Amino acid sequence: RFSSTFTSRIPPADEVTGLLAAARELTGDDDPAAEAALALAEAAVVADAFGAVQGAPDNTAPDTVACAERAVELAGRAGDPVARSAALDALSGARSWAGESFAAAAAARARIDILTSAPSAPARTHELIDALAMAAATAVGTGELPAARRWGSRLADQPQLAEVGDHATSWLLVADAFAGHADAVLTSSVRFLDAWEQAGRQRSFSLGPAAASVAMIHGLRGDHEARATWLTITDRAGGKEDNQHGHGAVFDAMVLLHHGDADAALERIAPEPEQVWKWVCWVWLHWYTALRAEAAVLAGHPDARGRVAAARAVVAGNPVATALVDRAEALLGGDPPQVLATASAFEAAGCRYQWARTLLLAGGAHAATGASALAALGLAPMAAR
Repeated sequence: RFSSTFTSRIPPADEVTGLLAAARELTGDDDPAAEAALALAEAAVVADAFGAVQGAPDNTAPDTVACAERAVELAGRAGDPVARSAALDALSGARSWAGESFAAAAAARARIDILTSAPSAPARTHELIDALAMAAATAVGTGELPAARRWGSRLADQPQLAEVGDHATSWLLVADAFAGHADAVLTSSVRFLDAWEQAGRQRSFSLGPAAASVAMIHGLRGDHEARATWLTITDRAGGKEDNQHGHGAVFDAMVLLHHGDADAALERIAPEPEQVWKWVCWVWLHWYTALRAEAAVLAGHPDARGRVAAARAVVAGNPVATALVDRAEALLGGDPPQVLATASAFEAAGCRYQWARTLLLAGGAHAATGASALAALGLAPMAAR
C-alpha cells in the first residue's frame, strides 16, 4: 500500500473487476472472510481508495469512501483484526482522497488500537508496521507533530526494521523536520541513507518525503551543497510528480520563505490545491494551502486576502496550519502584536521552528529572541522581510 510500494503496480481496474467476479462465483456468499477480502480489493482498485487513479474516470470521492466503509463493515463481521486494519487503511486513503484529513487520521489511528490487542502473528506484525507509518503520516498532515513523532519513533524502533532503516526512520524524519529539530534529522538521516543505499536505492511514497525533509533542513541551515545532494536523493527515492507537486513543493517553499524569497516560494506552490489534488490531498494539503497563503502575503500577491480566507476554511482544526494562516492574516494587516500572538500556538503545537520564525516576523525586541532560538535549533539566520 501507500507506505511501501508504488500503487501503479496494482493491476488495472477492469482486470481486477473480472477477477473479483470470478472469485465471487467460487466463494459464494457464506464466507465472511472471503467477502471482506473481495470488498477490500474492490475499494483498493476499482474504487481507487489509495489514489492510484486506476479506477473508472467517473469514480467520485464519495463513491470511494462508501466502498471503503463497506469493506470496513464486512471486515468487522469477519472478525479478523488484520483484515479490519487493512480495510481501515483503505478508508483512511479514501477519506484523504476526499480531503477529509482528520477522518483519514482517525482511521489510521484506529488500526493501531485494533492491532495492539490482536494476537501476535507475522501478518499482524507486518500490518502494525504499516499502521504506524500511516498514523505518523496522517498526524503530520493534521499538524499533530508530537503525535507524529510518537508514531514515527515506534516505527523506527520496530525490531523487524532493524535492517530497513530508510523505511523505519521515514516519518520520524518528516515530523522532526517540520518541528525544526535539525540535530535529530541529521542524526536519523545517516541511518536512512545507509539503509537506502544498501537496499539498492528503492523508490516509495514514504522515502521521497523523508529525503525531501532532510533536504529542507539542510536548506534551513544554509548548507546548500548538502541540500543539493539530498534533493538528488529525493528525486531517486520518490515519485517525480509527488516531489514536483506535493511534498517537494511544501519543503521547497519553506526553505525559500526562510531565506526571504517569497516570490520564488509563491511560484513553487502556484497551482491551486485542486489542480494538484492527487499529490497534496494525502499528507500535504494543509501545509500546502497554509504556506501558499503566507507566500501570497509576503510576496504582495493581489489576491492575498482571498488566499488567506480560502486557506482558513481548509485547515480549520489543524493547530500548526491554522497558526500559519493566522500569522499570514496578521502580516497582511500590518499588526505586529497579532503576529506575535500566534507564537504561543506554534509552541503549544510542538513546532519550535515556526515559533522562532514568528518572533522574527514580529520584529522589534522579539527578533533577537527569535534569532537566538533559530541558532539553538542549528538553523541559519532568517532573511529580513
